[in-house]
Formats: sequence, structure tokens, C-alpha cells
Amino acid sequence: MSDLKPFDANIMKLGSTNTQEAFHAIHNLKKQGTSVIPALIEQLHVTDVSVRTMIVVVLGEFGEAASESAAQVAALLKEDNEQLRMASALTLTRIGSHSLPYLLQILASTNDKACFWAAWALSFIDPAHINDETIERLKHTRENPDSPIEVFAAEEALGKILANRLQK
Repeated sequence: MSDLKPFDANIMKLGSTNTQEAFHAIHNLKKQGTSVIPALIEQLHVTDVSVRTMIVVVLGEFGEAASESAAQVAALLKEDNEQLRMASALTLTRIGSHSLPYLLQILASTNDKACFWAAWALSFIDPAHINDETIERLKHTRENPDSPIEVFAAEEALGKILANRLQK
């Protein structure tokens, strides 16, 4: 392990079951600045879902500066792992408007889970992009969730959308 570059060691530590070690790795990667973003994007294809989830978290820490990762992060909304989908949706909200084309593309797909998390992210970035059909999908997920988190996320998104419509 001693011949690993510090960057590579931090990537490996992202998957640590030791929470403190994983958070330390996030901090170290963020401290290296935006120059690590291309390497993080490249690592989104590793097989370990916990490492990929944490890489997405790190990208989210860079916010809009990680806009070049929006397409790859949006693609992760189609994954089977709920934590990876949630982390990806949150990162896309932090990236902001650069995520819009990818989120809108996912909304047009038939992948219900991806559509749900895309709608959730859109509700934070720009709820005006959410149509009545998407609202019905959010309501359906709220009423028929696969996890308790989906209930809260659906209510949160519906609240954002309603507030946006009331302001008009």
C-alpha cells in the first residue's frame, strides 16, 4: 500500500467501513481541489457500489465545479442500489442547472426509480420543469414506496413543486 499515490489511497478509503476513515478520505480529496474531478469521474466505473456512492458524495462537495460529471452521475440514477441513487440525486442538485438536460432525459425514460430521483432533484433545481405526469409519479411513489426514504423524498419534492406553483 505504500506505493499508492495519496489520491489512490483516498479513493480506496472511501469504501472503508470505518466512517471516520471514509470522511477523512472525502476531506482529503476535496482539499486537493477541482483537479481531482476528472479522476473521480473515471473511478465512477469501479465495481464496489459503496466506493462509487462515496465518489458521488465527493463530487457533490464540489458543487457546480463538478458540472462535467453531471452526465455520468445522472446515469447512476438508473442503478439498483438505493443509496447510490439518492447520493447521485443529491449531487445533481448540488451541481445545479448543468444537471437539467440529463435529468429531463431521465424523466422521459421508463425507469421508475430513476424518474423518481430525477424528479426529486429537479424539484430543488427548477421545479418549473416538472409536469403533471411527473407529479402523479411522485404521488404514486409516496403512496407505494419501496422504502421509508421514498415517502419523505416524495413529500419533499411535492412540497417544493407546490410552493413553486403558488409563487406564480
